[in-house]
Order: sequence, then C-alpha cells, then structure tokens
Amino acid sequence: MLLTTLWGTLQGEVTVFYIIYLFWFQELVRTVINVGYAYATGMEDGTKPVTRDWTGNIFILFIYVVFIILLFGFMLNWDNLHLMSINMQTLFFRNWSFNANLMLFAVQYFLYRKNTGTQAPDLKIFNRNHIILHVSIITGALLQMMVLNKYPEYFSGNVLWGSGLVVLPFLLLRVLMPQRQ
Repeated sequence: MLLTTLWGTLQGEVTVFYIIYLFWFQELVRTVINVGYAYATGMEDGTKPVTRDWTGNIFILFIYVVFIILLFGFMLNWDNLHLMSINMQTLFFRNWSFNANLMLFAVQYFLYRKNTGTQAPDLKIFNRNHIILHVSIITGALLQMMVLNKYPEYFSGNVLWGSGLVVLPFLLLRVLMPQRQ
C-alpha cells in the first residue's frame, strides 16, 4: 500500500482529501470485515455481536465522511481546480492509486482477520482510529482556515506545501498514537 501511495504522490494524484478519505475507507472496511467475521464465527465468548456495538460505529463513520467530503473534498480546495479535480476523481473511484490502495487494504485485512482467529474485533463506538480521524478533521480544517488562507502567497497555485501542512497532524497522530496489541 505504501508503494502505491508513493507512486500516486509522484504522479500528482494524492491530496489531503485522498489521504483522509482513504483512512476513513480503511476504517469502514475494517468495521465491515470485523462485523462479518464476528457474525460468522462468533465473539471470543461464543456469542454474536450486539447490534448497537457496530451500528454506533457505522453512524460515527457516516458523520465523519460528511465532514471529510465537505471540508477536505470541496470547501478547502474550492479555488484550486486541479486539486478539486483530483478530489472528485478520488470520491468517484476514478483514481487508480486510491482504488489499488483500497483493494489491497481490504484483501490484507480480510486475510489478517481470517488468520488471527477469534480475537475480539474492535467494534467499540469510539476507538483509536476514530480519535485520529476526529482530531485530524478538526486540526486540518483549523490549519487550512487560520494559516493557509491567511498566507495565500505561500500556499496557493502549484505550491502544495499547504497540503503537507494540513495532513501533518493526521500523519503524526497515526504514527505516534500507540496501537493496541
């Protein structure tokens, strides 16, 4: 997945929206596979998952995708037609590197879940990945509105340092927040 993202970045097909939307989709795929696996094999204690556990998870993801699409897909790139075009290609699954990343992740996670056995899938309503998405949406939007819009001479046109600045909190959280084993 890293190689397809790097290749997409070199080809100019990766934006802030792409990165955050991909992470959102990964969490959706993870949730769907976990729920499907839990229903098929049962939880560690032999019971089936409770509907309220995973419906709350799906609801939170729905709220996040609305903000991700509106903020990072449309509003924050409204004046940049090139970035808006890439975002629309990504949104409508016309971006090959996004599609490849998503398919690779789905296959990888399915195989992971299949091989790890009946370890408790994470069906909580607000898990580590939700916290990363939540904080990233807020800090990314604030950085875009407070810094990038204030200094357009440094962060506009073909100079995409602003995109790097906006996605930086997301990437730092993703790396620095400890993964539960």
